[in-house]
Amino acid sequence: MSILDEIRQKAAEKKQAEYEQSLIDKRLEETYQKILLPKMQFLYDNLKELVEYLNFLEEPIPVTHYCRHYPQFGTLYQQNYKINTDGRMGMADYHRLMQINVSFYCEAEGNFSYTLSSRGLIDREYAFLFDRGLRFQQKNYRSDRAQFVVERKIPVRFQILLDYPSSKLKVNVYNHENFLTFHKSFAIEQLDDEFLDSFLSYFMRRDNRFIRTTISEEERAAILDNIALFHKNEQRHTQPDLFNTTFEQDGKQASDPVRRIFSRFNKL
Repeated sequence: MSILDEIRQKAAEKKQAEYEQSLIDKRLEETYQKILLPKMQFLYDNLKELVEYLNFLEEPIPVTHYCRHYPQFGTLYQQNYKINTDGRMGMADYHRLMQINVSFYCEAEGNFSYTLSSRGLIDREYAFLFDRGLRFQQKNYRSDRAQFVVERKIPVRFQILLDYPSSKLKVNVYNHENFLTFHKSFAIEQLDDEFLDSFLSYFMRRDNRFIRTTISEEERAAILDNIALFHKNEQRHTQPDLFNTTFEQDGKQASDPVRRIFSRFNKL
């Protein structure tokens, strides 16, 4: 092969790769415009309306026992909602929505304090409180002893991101309960009424179906068979059907008013 033939082949391969990529880009954009963007716009419109109503009604949602590690928080109240689509408290192009962010606080008046007596514990505590966005003061008595004064105000954020390359929706939740961070991806076919109903119900603290892990019927049957075999081998003939009870609880639906808010979503 001559040098010219070698360069010609490389150029042809590059052109073919660019052509194939253009087909992929075109398909992704068509999926975004026809399916994902209308869903994102619908979700944003309804969340914006929800935020406006909640702020207008001024009826905070009680949050009891937010965190086992910090019982000093006591009963907090979910309130002061904000929404943005650019990640900086502003609004991006409505016809190019890529993310939706809803933030609020779980808060109550006052603060609480506690003392730690280990350099390692002090450093980890500072890093944890700072990472979770809490307002606090650290008063050092000596190098290995410090008092933390923490405000009873926890920032919470729900983030909906469009994963454009994979045509999926990613949901990130920060500090909604027990200072946990939650991430989950959803395929296009999952963006239906059930998705929105469970998302809103979790947001409003009516149930936590949204963060529960679901399994297939085949997996469920296999687990039940293994449980039955275990109890047979152990010669235990009577036991409560805790597994079925759990699935019955997971299947509970939120109240009709919540479902009606997004009743048109599946038609898009």
